[in-house]
Amino acid sequence: MLSILAESLGNVWSFPFEDAFIIWLQSLGKEGTFIYYFMQFFTLFGEELFIVALLGFVYWCLDKKRGERLGIMLLCTSTLNEMTKNIVKRCRPFDANPQIDNLKDVSSYSFPSGHSSSASASFVGTAHIFRDKKQKWLWVLAIVMPLLVALSRNYLGAHYLTDVVAGLALGVGVVFLLDWLLNVAKNKYYVYFGILAIGLCGFFFAETEHYFTNYGLILGFVMGILYEGKFSNFQNTKVWWRMVLRLVGGTAIFLGTNVVLKAIVGVIYPTYEDAVWFERIFRTLRYAINVFLLVGPYTQLFGVCDKLYKKLGWIK
Repeated sequence: MLSILAESLGNVWSFPFEDAFIIWLQSLGKEGTFIYYFMQFFTLFGEELFIVALLGFVYWCLDKKRGERLGIMLLCTSTLNEMTKNIVKRCRPFDANPQIDNLKDVSSYSFPSGHSSSASASFVGTAHIFRDKKQKWLWVLAIVMPLLVALSRNYLGAHYLTDVVAGLALGVGVVFLLDWLLNVAKNKYYVYFGILAIGLCGFFFAETEHYFTNYGLILGFVMGILYEGKFSNFQNTKVWWRMVLRLVGGTAIFLGTNVVLKAIVGVIYPTYEDAVWFERIFRTLRYAINVFLLVGPYTQLFGVCDKLYKKLGWIK
């Protein structure tokens, strides 16, 4: 059924105005110009490192309950985005039209835009979970930043207009749907495990490595939340230097765990990347372990560090 759907849509398809819009944007300036660096900068707000930093800041520092909700929104959005890409299988604009330049290295399919969906889920989700604080600037960012990220993806030749519109809609839709489900559900884990069950379907048809990465992320996140509730139960902090230490430590773990796990498996099974299903399962487990450590066991260190800070007289 999925292959029939992909074939009926066609791998190469676009509205005439979509190609013309990208070509016009790129005519404003290529590599070395202001617009090139402007777009390269704003596209960063839809990428993995920004999402990890945002989640870490909200979850580890500001408010772990809000951070948990934001995390499930972001990771659900990313997983659904990749599942949709593997169903539609739309070619990138620069692959379909020789007049469009590839100004940013990308892989996977084009529809919908992952950067756009991540940006809308990140900024709209943050504004929504902090809506009781009545910070209007958060809603300004929630409107402006996703639109700039979406525009950057068009300019870079990575996505059509319909890709970014669908991506923006997906991110916003997931934010409000999950917020409603979590408010009405008797137990949040009914929602969490429902998401995992739906996401697991991607193993039967997904071909891109990003799907297996994202499923690993959301699996590790849910398992980490379970662990934190039972064993860690850490406290947030508003002290700036403690925030910085938590973010630096978490970033180091996020970057280091992948390297270590790949090195260990590489020694045991040097050609594992050539074994497609082993590599997919290992990728899923690698990212699941990574996020599980960050959301669960890593937060236990916060209490140990707080006791040390008190002994040193750094905090009361």
